[in-house]
Formats: sequence, structure tokens, C-alpha cells
Amino acid sequence: MSLAVSGMLLGFQSGCSEQTSVQVSHKETVDYLGTVKSYAETLIYHCRDRYGTVHSPLIATTVDRGTLRMYGRKDIEWLRQIRLQDWENWQIRNADRVIECANPQHDQNLYQVLYALTEITGEKRYADQADKTLKWFLENCQSRATGLLAWGEHMGWNLNSENIIQNDPIKRKLVHDDLLRVYEIHEFAQPWVLWDRSFELAPDACLRFAQGLWEHQIADGKNGNFSRHANYSRHQPFTNAEFPRHGGFYIATWAHAYTRTKDQMYIRAIETLVDYFDTRRSSLHDALPAESSTRFDGKCLWATSNLSLAIDLAQSADKMPERLANKMRKSASRTDKVFLRLAHDLGKNGKGFLLNAHVDTLEPLGPSPYTGPWDHAGTANLCLLRYRQTELAGYRNLVLDAASLYLDTEPQIKYALHPGQLGSVIYLMLGAYELTGDKRYLSRADHYARRSISLFLDDGCPLPKVNTKYDHYEAVSGADTLMMAMLKLWAVTNRPDKELSLVYSDR
Repeated sequence: MSLAVSGMLLGFQSGCSEQTSVQVSHKETVDYLGTVKSYAETLIYHCRDRYGTVHSPLIATTVDRGTLRMYGRKDIEWLRQIRLQDWENWQIRNADRVIECANPQHDQNLYQVLYALTEITGEKRYADQADKTLKWFLENCQSRATGLLAWGEHMGWNLNSENIIQNDPIKRKLVHDDLLRVYEIHEFAQPWVLWDRSFELAPDACLRFAQGLWEHQIADGKNGNFSRHANYSRHQPFTNAEFPRHGGFYIATWAHAYTRTKDQMYIRAIETLVDYFDTRRSSLHDALPAESSTRFDGKCLWATSNLSLAIDLAQSADKMPERLANKMRKSASRTDKVFLRLAHDLGKNGKGFLLNAHVDTLEPLGPSPYTGPWDHAGTANLCLLRYRQTELAGYRNLVLDAASLYLDTEPQIKYALHPGQLGSVIYLMLGAYELTGDKRYLSRADHYARRSISLFLDDGCPLPKVNTKYDHYEAVSGADTLMMAMLKLWAVTNRPDKELSLVYSDR
């Protein structure tokens, strides 16, 4: 297989020191559309489920880039040891990896790419393949007991054994200090931005899932207390880990279900969570704590988690009756005031976005309260999403302040980078170009796309390496985000009249 690039870019040299930066030539012509098509076609034609007793249209999340097949048991153990032996170059927990599985939430941007490729090329086969995979998953990988789906942060559908898999159990400390090792944990990894298409493909399964979220994820249906963890196979919700971003994912799900059923259960579910979050805000600064567990005495604000909730509240409000819609928008606006008041520091030598703060003082909290250089872009992209909803100047300024950091300086490479990190930077540069029309941002997006090819696609395989140190393919590291960003770059450059539905979902 050949990479769809005219000319070979300079390769990444492993073992770079902290002072080393990667140099990339800008003389070659890069076929970004061809690169993205090669990636997509490799996954849908060569990495499908050909394992176990049932061969399905599901796509493996982890494959050997040489054979395009999943790994055997011996190699899987080696893959798991990477996290244990080389955390500085890995940075992904084993509990968040589903090596023998399909997991549509880890591939969500792949499906966005496939639908966009049909829009661009007119070839239905791309969208058809996405439809086939999603429909099969929704109809075959759902718990009969709870309606929850085998996807997300800790779970996938095992292609060898034809059932769910969770690599590491989650330890939960319960009352009386009993320690329970909880298996089969359902937890969203990110928002599901494909609900419209999913309801068209498998309406009954989607409605069962929406109902299951209310009945089996929310522990207290009266006040709304929940945990982002719940058991997939039986009724076993938990409490006091009510991350705001997860509440937003549930609200978005219920809003889609409501538009199709007008079932008042979804109105009740949404309003219960909105009220629950608003009653938990600090009386001093209106800040919403990350959770009510004992961590930081329940006084820690996670800024991006709250911002993610605000994004989902605003998007979902348009689907709600006026009274509830107004309450949702007001709640989101309260978060805006807090987020924009935080001491973000995006100067050239600044600390970054303030992520963790005390809910009563808004002072930085914890050992690493600010974003690192390669994390600025992800947070800025959330600000861009919220700016498009609100047009608040504060969000626009934060987007452009973050984007300016990538215009003429290169963050030094000390540890391995993931493809999703580069994808987020490209997406940010395109967002800054959209806001300003300044072609420096467009040029910089092209620079980072070229650099990404030299880092992750320099050996002829169309699937990006998991990171700049290890060379297998693993969806959890954000290859689909990188490819979606490249496709958006191609569209902005070659088809500026074409509005593609490519939603930034890494939040």
C-alpha cells in the first residue's frame, strides 16, 4: 500500500532531545484528500471483524500496521506493558484501551470522515460503510438488561469472543470502606455527535439506550445524583462522580430522543440534571465543582468539563419546550461567566488555560492546573465551539490567543506525541482562519498537516502510528481526529464553498 503523498516528507528521528525540533520541507505537494481516503479505505476494507465465530462490519480499534490484523495474546500483553513501563511516552491508561475490540466512540471521527467523503466525492460507498458499521453495532452490542451500549471509556465489543470486554476493572470505594472491583463499566468517552444518523439507522436501539441512561446511569432519579460509571449488564449505578461533561452527554442523548417521541420522561430527566448542577454551584463565584467525592473535598472545578456541559446545554436547548430551553441556556451562561473569569495565561511564555481551580476562590488547584503546550489547542477548540453559540468576545480572544502560540514557534518534542494532538492543532488553526481570514493560520494548518505526515505516516502505511515512538495503530490516540482535520484543511483550501459536517468531538 502506498501513502497518497507526492514526494516523501522528512521522517521523524526517534530519541530526540528536549531541544530538538522536527524540520519539514514545504516543497512537496501533499494530496490530503488522497491521504484521508487511503486511511478510510484501509480501515473499512482491511480492518473489519474477521475474527471469532461472527464476522461483522465492526472495525478493529488496534491492529498491526504491517499485517492490518489484530494482535495475538502474547503481543497484547506486550502492548499493555507499554503503559506500565513507558508512561512518559504513552500517557493512556490501560483501562481506557480496548485492544481486541471495536469501539465506535474511539472511531467517531472516522465515521464523520466517511460521511464527508461521500459529500465530497459523490461516492455512496463511504457513507454506506459507515451506516453498515453503526447499524450493526447499535442493534447487536446493547445490553438486554440495561439498554447501555458496549462502547466508551473502558469498554468495547470483543471481536474474538463476541461479547463485551473491559481490560482493567474500575476500583470503587463504597460505604464502610468496602472496596468493590466493578467490571463491565459503561462510561462515555466523549459526546456522541452522530445521534441524528444513529436514530435513522436503529431508532429502537437508540431509544432503549436513551431510556437506559435515565434508568440505569442516574442513581437518584429525584435529585439527579449520578456517577459517570454504571454497570453495563445489570442495574448498578453509582453516585458522587457526577462529572458535568457526562451530564451534558446524557442531556444531548435525551434531547434527541425527545424530538422523536415527545416523551415527557426525557423532559424530566433533562430538567432534573440541570437543576442538580445549578444547585451545586458555589455561592461565591457560581462555579460548578467537578464532582462531590472526597477528592479536593469536592471543591475542585474542572473548567473544560463545565464548558463541555455548556456546549451540550446550548445545542440541546433548541430541541426543548421554551421554559426548559430558557433554563438550559441560563445555566450555560452561568458557566460562561466563570470560565471567562478564570486566570487563563496564554501569553508567549504563559502557563496555558487554567483547567483546575478552587470553586470558591477560582485559584489554581492541584499539581498541574494548566494546559501543557500540546493541550492548548484542545481547550481552545472547545472555546471555539462555545463562541459559535454565544459570540462572546472573551471566547474569541482565547481562541486567537491560543492559536497565536502555534504561528511562529514549535513546541519542543521531549516525549512522544499522539496524532490527535496534531489534529487538534490543525483544527484550531483552521478555526482561527475562519474567524479572521488571516492566511497565516491557514498556512500554519498546512505546516502541521505536513509535519503530521512525516511523524505518523512516513513508512508507507495509510494508518497513522499510535504515537511518535510506537508504530502500531490504536484508535484511542486520535488518528481519526488527525484525518478529520486534514480533510477539513483540504476542503477549506479546495472547496471553500462546501460546508462539511465535521464536528470537533474530542471533549
